[in-house]
Amino acid sequence: MAFLTWSNSYSVGVQQFDAEHKQLFSIMNDVYEGMMAGKGKDVLQTVLEKLIRYTEQHFSSEEVAMTRTGYAELQSHVALHRAFTTKVKDFQTQYRAGAVALSVQLLDFLRDWLTNHIGGVDKRYTAHLNAKGVH
Repeated sequence: MAFLTWSNSYSVGVQQFDAEHKQLFSIMNDVYEGMMAGKGKDVLQTVLEKLIRYTEQHFSSEEVAMTRTGYAELQSHVALHRAFTTKVKDFQTQYRAGAVALSVQLLDFLRDWLTNHIGGVDKRYTAHLNAKGVH
């Protein structure tokens, strides 16, 4: 069973970004499934590396589209992306230092990020990008 399931309520109206957001849900669910199988610590390093690589790629895609279309909230959006990346890298540092219960903290952080960022902040670019022909 998934920790958090994608639904159309998370859609930002841009197919590429919805697909990338679904992948982020999948990564988060990988952490959860590893925890439920008692292997959270075993899968965490791989998942953290995958999460860092994937979010950097995804954030770049969003930022290119926002830059190209003159999105007014670009700078604040980029700042949120950088804060997320920093936080995930902090999780990675803690993991490497042997932090206990990191998977629970990571899951809570990812759930909050995905629901609040995608469900709120990202949805603010929908009308702008759609009006500029980005669907």
